Amino acid sequence: YGGSSTFCHFSLAMAEQCLRGEELRARHQAALLKLRKKALREKARAELAWLGHQKRCLENLQDSKGASAMAAKQCKILMELKQEQAEIQHLQNIYRAAHQERKLLLKQQRGILMMRHSTAQLQEKLHNLAG
Repeated sequence: YGGSSTFCHFSLAMAEQCLRGEELRARHQAALLKLRKKALREKARAELAWLGHQKRCLENLQDSKGASAMAAKQCKILMELKQEQAEIQHLQNIYRAAHQERKLLLKQQRGILMMRHSTAQLQEKLHNLAG
């Protein structure tokens, strides 16, 4: 397994390619979560503005029950926003940790392959010296 120099170079190149692919996937995932966070904020902002408008209209009509209901809906939207943001943050943390773990594994694989390559070269030199 470790004796073929070509195989070691191929395996090393594959490990490097995997690492680059993993970094690209991590950037894409981070960008998607960032977009999700932004869309969530914009949606909540629009809903809160609409409910605020409805609440003011109801207050102008002196409908305190309706205004209270709108205020309750605003609170609910804010709570849902906070929950979604916490979920996104949790996902970001999970993805970041998993990315770091995979990156470390790939770097260790690269190190192992480099050691095998060095060992194969030394064995080849010893074989040439002995021959």
